[in-house]
Amino acid sequence: MPNLKSLTIDNHNFKLEIAQNDLDRERGLMDRKDLPKDRGMLFIFDSAEKLSFWMKNTQIPLQIIFINGCKVVDVQEMIVERDPLNPSKSYTSKFPADKAIEINANSVNDNIIGQNINELCQN
Repeated sequence: MPNLKSLTIDNHNFKLEIAQNDLDRERGLMDRKDLPKDRGMLFIFDSAEKLSFWMKNTQIPLQIIFINGCKVVDVQEMIVERDPLNPSKSYTSKFPADKAIEINANSVNDNIIGQNINELCQN
């Protein structure tokens, strides 16, 4: 059973699996055929830097939210690759971040940039 964290983002409640180590982060949401609308994955890193993600072996379109501390610094839509085994595009945060959240595509508005995710401020 995965370790879950509940967060409210843009007035939507999500239960996120936590990817804290290199193996979890590398695997991410690979090979999932679907993702319930209230689920996703939280990636936690040791320090803030420009983070880069790709869609290798990912079969569902995603939205990625980059966070520094508890402040949203970037939001991007991630498309399914034509050849998921050899992805051609990466998604890099515009600003340093120490966390990223992957959820279903178009789940939140990009007007959340600059806002805090309160549950992350309490850590």
